[in-house]
Amino acid sequence: MAQNVFRRPIWWSEPAHPGIVQQLADVVALYTAIREKVQPQIDKAFDEASRQIGFVVATTIPVSITVDEKHRVTAVTVGDQHKGTLFERELTKAFTPLIGQTAAGASAGTYSIYALWQNALALVLQHHWLEPAHPGITAGGLEETQALRSRRAAWPPGVHEPAHFLNAEIALAPEDTVVIAAIDKVYPELRLAERISIARTATRPAAVSAHVMEPVHFKTTNLLENEDFVAALRDLVQKFSN
Repeated sequence: MAQNVFRRPIWWSEPAHPGIVQQLADVVALYTAIREKVQPQIDKAFDEASRQIGFVVATTIPVSITVDEKHRVTAVTVGDQHKGTLFERELTKAFTPLIGQTAAGASAGTYSIYALWQNALALVLQHHWLEPAHPGITAGGLEETQALRSRRAAWPPGVHEPAHFLNAEIALAPEDTVVIAAIDKVYPELRLAERISIARTATRPAAVSAHVMEPVHFKTTNLLENEDFVAALRDLVQKFSN
């Protein structure tokens, strides 16, 4: 069992802090309300935006959802990088029926999560093709994105969405691990946690321990070109021949 510990995603580690447990319960409650009440509208919004653009840009979009003390959703806003775009217009319409609805069990507060195009995301996670790079997916901006792109050939095949979820070189923030665990619980058919665990294991930078050393290698020169070595070898062969 011990050898598998380091392969587990961070959110599976125990014991979990009570605050993290509550956050997970809150986000699960929120995603449950979304799936039950507006998931078809969200799927349609993504589809409509993609049709107008002419190709699939994304199957997840960051959104912020506010819940009041009575567990009711009071506001939904699309992430800043998608302000003024077709995604903001279409997703705002899709989430409108959720405003005023109860997200049973969700605590009051504002949650940063991802709106999912469920069917499309399930499809692309199973196929060996990649989407275009997503805007604002890394905190370092364009320079960091370009640096990561140079190493993308080493990433396992499949959609990298969001890219930092699957790249072990980018640390997952605690809030990301909570969102991933919540999506995995409410949308189990995506097998998101499993896919992320496999991808991050595959992209983890290799490290060589100072305590595991190879034998010292002999010089790479051709010993047969060394006259003293050849003479000693000839004497040795002659000795054993006699």
